[in-house]
Amino acid sequence: MKEQAIQKINQIGKVSSIFALIAKILVGAGLVCSIIGAIICFAIPKELVEVTTAGAMVVDVDFSALGVDIPKLQSDAAREEAIAEIRESFEEDEDEFAVVDVSMDEKGAQIAGTMAEYSFTIRDGAWAVVIATVALAMTFVTLCFISALCKAFRDCQSPFEENIINKMRNLAIALIPWCIISSVSDSTFNSIVSGKPNFSLSVDLGMVLVVLVVLVMVYIFKYGAVLQQESDETL
Repeated sequence: MKEQAIQKINQIGKVSSIFALIAKILVGAGLVCSIIGAIICFAIPKELVEVTTAGAMVVDVDFSALGVDIPKLQSDAAREEAIAEIRESFEEDEDEFAVVDVSMDEKGAQIAGTMAEYSFTIRDGAWAVVIATVALAMTFVTLCFISALCKAFRDCQSPFEENIINKMRNLAIALIPWCIISSVSDSTFNSIVSGKPNFSLSVDLGMVLVVLVVLVMVYIFKYGAVLQQESDETL
């Protein structure tokens, strides 16, 4: 029974190591392409490529979907007050969307405005590629630790070997940067796209939970190793 369980663990480790190898090859290829792309983007003169966007946008508001009491908006005074409130709600984002006209009827409101002009250069694209490169590099490093753990399971004689415990602990440490790197990369990318500094730092609670689970598994396996050692000494 014990040997069968070890064989199944070895088989799972073998299959997992193959999938991890495939993932490493794909991510590695993407990493090389992103590095080459970043070098090319930085090598091209900034003034050579520049895209400027601007335009108009119309927002339709359905009163029935919002639960607004339509009869109360029949009077001119109520309608003007509602229009003023709509204009005021867009004032904070006036730099990005300027309201030109607001019209209302019995079904809803129609808000017409102009979008702010934004210029995107090849250098902005280069920094976006750099962010992607960092994310791919982190992914590749994490896959290396996952692959090492899978190989340890593939070759182990017991799931409670010190080698497996060390590989699990290393994986947990490798996952820690992911707790904050996603928020940093997202805010940096948004800053590049919007053309405005918008840096924020937050913690990915989901990834924190994953790290804690892996650490708990490390201590469970350590406890199992102690029990196995005591059992072997008894026998």
